[in-house]
Amino acid sequence: MQRSKHLFRCGLILFLLAARADDVSAQPKFLPSQQYPGPWLEVTAEVRDLLALHQVSACNQAAGRQSSRNSGEYLLYCTQDEKRWTSWRVEPLAHKVRGPGKLLEGIPLPDAY
Repeated sequence: MQRSKHLFRCGLILFLLAARADDVSAQPKFLPSQQYPGPWLEVTAEVRDLLALHQVSACNQAAGRQSSRNSGEYLLYCTQDEKRWTSWRVEPLAHKVRGPGKLLEGIPLPDAY
């Protein structure tokens, strides 16, 4: 009897965990164009200082888009020569810089370049 109660509890816990995992996977995923809807913005001195602090030299020319999910996060498209572009994610207040990465699908280069 004791063993069957234990097995029932274990089974119930596994069932609840599986149901929770389904809930998490069912949450809508944002497309990059929804997360960074634009418009392209000029990169601020604060962002440029953060890039310099992290010794990012690939952003001689850059434009940014603010995240719709986190107002303190920006997507940057950067280039040194207007031919090779990289993407970066920057959070100035948290002093975080992630990149380089590929350009995001659905987000074209800024018009000015």
